[in-house]
Amino acid sequence: MTVFSILWQPSKSEKKYPIGILVYQKKWHFKYNLGIITEAIAQGFRPFPDMPNIEEEYISEILFPVFRNRYLEKDNIDAMKEQTGQLTTDKILIKYMK
Repeated sequence: MTVFSILWQPSKSEKKYPIGILVYQKKWHFKYNLGIITEAIAQGFRPFPDMPNIEEEYISEILFPVFRNRYLEKDNIDAMKEQTGQLTTDKILIKYMK
């Protein structure tokens, strides 16, 4: 099992919100952090367009496009462990946990 924390940072703040968890275990799983997501939404976060329901667990055979598009080496978990997947257009970070 490979686990990544998905962090979001508002543009006018240094605080980072752990908005969700991304897990690879033969399939990709993503779930929003219900304890934090409502506070992040109040601060300006919007759920990912392909994953709009904050209460649903999303499961996919391939890495979700919203995360996959952040890496040059697509579908390479080892590269994901070494990088944050941050784009210049937003404040989403993908942090390897274990």
